[in-house]
Amino acid sequence: MNYARLTSIVVTGGLVAVLVTNCGGDSGVAIDGGTDGTTGNDGATQQDTGTTTDTGTTTDTGTTADTGTTTDSGGGPACTSDATCAQPTPYCDTQINQCVQCLGDPNCANMPNGNNTCDLSSHKCVECTSSAQCGGGTYCSPNDRCVQCLADGNCLTNQVCNTSTYQCVNKCTSSQQCAFNTPVCDTQLGYCVQCVSSTDCANAQNGRHVCNTTNNTCVQCLGNTDCANTQNMHVCDLSNDTCVQCMANTDCTNPNRPLCNSNFHYCVECLTTADCGDAGLTCQQGFCQ
Repeated sequence: MNYARLTSIVVTGGLVAVLVTNCGGDSGVAIDGGTDGTTGNDGATQQDTGTTTDTGTTTDTGTTADTGTTTDSGGGPACTSDATCAQPTPYCDTQINQCVQCLGDPNCANMPNGNNTCDLSSHKCVECTSSAQCGGGTYCSPNDRCVQCLADGNCLTNQVCNTSTYQCVNKCTSSQQCAFNTPVCDTQLGYCVQCVSSTDCANAQNGRHVCNTTNNTCVQCLGNTDCANTQNMHVCDLSNDTCVQCMANTDCTNPNRPLCNSNFHYCVECLTTADCGDAGLTCQQGFCQ
């Protein structure tokens, strides 16, 4: 009769080796204990942990993996030094350990559009943070831009400040004083606007028949109900008040196009080749081919 004896167990880098001794000699049995979610030919079962993690000596937590965590400080991924940051947020704010666009005005010296000032609250390059940085009788707006006016007192006697555009415009007391692009006189504001109610948008182009009274402009929608009669575009994108096909996958009710392309806001069959399932098919422009 042959007898087998367990001689040793060796664990190395996720591989378990069991050495069994029998009367005919030693035979090594290797059992793969990895966690990459596959099953090897040796019959070992490997379990997917759901996390792509480097099992070596270091784990990258800042440059190759997006942790999904950002703050309002104009920032990108986590960091410990500038070396771990890249454009468009090339500097590390070590106070919050996050990559940001700027830490001071010198970081904004070569930015376009006159954005040469660092807003230290948001760590973003802006045109201004105070009116002292604006020349030629202009003022720094809440949007960190140098503008023509902030209040009526910044304008000529017969003008008022449009606080949506921060531009001086002519006063009005009736709509007869208004032109085509802004045909309605808002008597409370004292200047001409696109609308004060949705009835003023009845003849607006591109389906913009709803008045956004926040900025007195005609828009397509302020909610999904405003898109009910828009063909294949029944969801309101509140970022620009326009009707779109989808904002999320739940808006895509066609089983053949169940996924929402968040860049263009339309429903597609696939976003990546993994969505196609069948071997040999690839995702091209939203369709499995």
